[in-house]
Amino acid sequence: MSGIPESSNPFYVSASAAGSGFRPFSPLHFWTVAVCVAVMLVLAALGVFLRRHYEPGERWLRRIYGWACFGTYGFSVTWFMLRKNFVWKESLPLQFCDLGLLVSGGVLLFRPRWLRGLLYFWTCTFTIQAFITPVLDSGPTSMSFALFWLSHTMIAGPAIYDVTVGRFRPEFADAVRSYAISFFYAAVLLVLDKLTGWNYGYVGPTKPGAPTLLDALGDYPLRVLWMTLIAAVGFALVWLPWGLAKRKQGAEQKG
Repeated sequence: MSGIPESSNPFYVSASAAGSGFRPFSPLHFWTVAVCVAVMLVLAALGVFLRRHYEPGERWLRRIYGWACFGTYGFSVTWFMLRKNFVWKESLPLQFCDLGLLVSGGVLLFRPRWLRGLLYFWTCTFTIQAFITPVLDSGPTSMSFALFWLSHTMIAGPAIYDVTVGRFRPEFADAVRSYAISFFYAAVLLVLDKLTGWNYGYVGPTKPGAPTLLDALGDYPLRVLWMTLIAAVGFALVWLPWGLAKRKQGAEQKG
């Protein structure tokens, strides 16, 4: 026995919770993330292998991956729009992760520069938070659990694939453009949330029931300002290693 009461141990999952609920930072959380990461890395490694040894195979893999992203989006939207599942404040496909599935599919199939940048920056700043502090209360026997992890894997996975296989290298202009798009969309959601009391984009007056970064940002509406500033810093930080690498490469070529 560890001496820590079960109720206060963040790694304790009761028998009922293990079967029907989800607890952040529990063994179930860690193992689920591990499986998702393994799937993403295997697909990226397979893409790298095929690109080096059989390019038509890589093109087929990319197409299948891209259509799988669109398929996941379509199934998820349909599931949550069913009468038994639909809730106005939660079920509309307006979250960044909903759009992220369309972005990831578009990147894999069509590869426009602005979508590639958006996918990279959204994954590194927004989607990663879903893996660390998932807003989820249903367990592995539920469709909500499966769709939550599948959807976020199908956003982050294509981002990794585009960097490793597609060799996408973000420029500062990509960061600025992606931030501007994100800011505009968040502003639209802010107005919607203000009028309805909803919390799409997490820029509304309420907070998720699960622990998230929002808990450290104070009360509404000031926390929206902090979110805006943190996103700007986050976009800059995830661009910085590429900017420094490019600068170093340029200096070496001049030398």
